[in-house]
Amino acid sequence: MVNPMKTLILNGSTRRNGDTDALINEFCNNILGEVKVVSSHFDEISPCIDCRFCWGNDGCSLNDKMQEIYNYLEECDNIVIASPIWFSELSGPLLNVASRVQMYYASKRFRGIDKIFKKKNGVLMLAGAEKGTEEKASTTAHTIFKFLNALPCVSNVFSLDTDNVPAADDIYAIYKAGEAAKLLNSLYEMSSQTT
Repeated sequence: MVNPMKTLILNGSTRRNGDTDALINEFCNNILGEVKVVSSHFDEISPCIDCRFCWGNDGCSLNDKMQEIYNYLEECDNIVIASPIWFSELSGPLLNVASRVQMYYASKRFRGIDKIFKKKNGVLMLAGAEKGTEEKASTTAHTIFKFLNALPCVSNVFSLDTDNVPAADDIYAIYKAGEAAKLLNSLYEMSSQTT
């Protein structure tokens, strides 16, 4: 029997039922398997504090919800980065969560232990007020995906006129969010048939 697909969604929004949630909800309505949504803001995940514990030790010294996310991060099949765009960048809360994977870099750099992530599929979902603001945020997201072995990113979902059209009413963006989930379902099914 095949294990269920696992998808980790890193939610950078600080607003419940906002534009980012509209995209996430449509994605979740179409994805199969197990889904875990993580939010630095709502789950009270601290950013990295550069204590350098991970330079000489396995793991992270900060004891918060991120501790349970590390195992899921290592074993999941898909990573979704979902964020509002703030000053043409991923949101601060999303970057807080991303900063906590610094321990994997430190493990390799300072202790010579390379924690190889299994290959993952990445999906990027961004909500912003105007077209063009997604470029810098996309570059940052792709850096995170690269570090987590989730490149190439298989789908980009952008709602980029949210001052005028809420993401929930952005028919094309909502459609793309559902299609991104269906693509991941299909990719997982194909990979399960070859293993």
